[in-house]
Amino acid sequence: MADAELAELGDKQVRYLDHTWTLTGGADVRNDGELLAVEAEQADDVRHQRAILFFGLEGSSASLNPGNLGHHFDRLERTAEGYRLVVKTDRRTYRYVLERLEYE
Repeated sequence: MADAELAELGDKQVRYLDHTWTLTGGADVRNDGELLAVEAEQADDVRHQRAILFFGLEGSSASLNPGNLGHHFDRLERTAEGYRLVVKTDRRTYRYVLERLEYE
């Protein structure tokens, strides 16, 4: 699934839907850059189910070019509302918020 491998994103954990998920580093830019699909594995269950965490573009800012995720990952932030994935390029900063999860 992943078009890009973001080593900096690998092994980061998020708590979502009453489970802890470890991000693997695999990511894909979808929907003309308005959605980031990030591969994850459930850390708090012996079955280690795999899933895709979907981060949607925050606000009405311009989106990242599809296929151009490159190595621009900046940070994963925990906010009062959930999690935000921040991607920076030379000219812009893109913020994506965790919206949903789909099991593989």
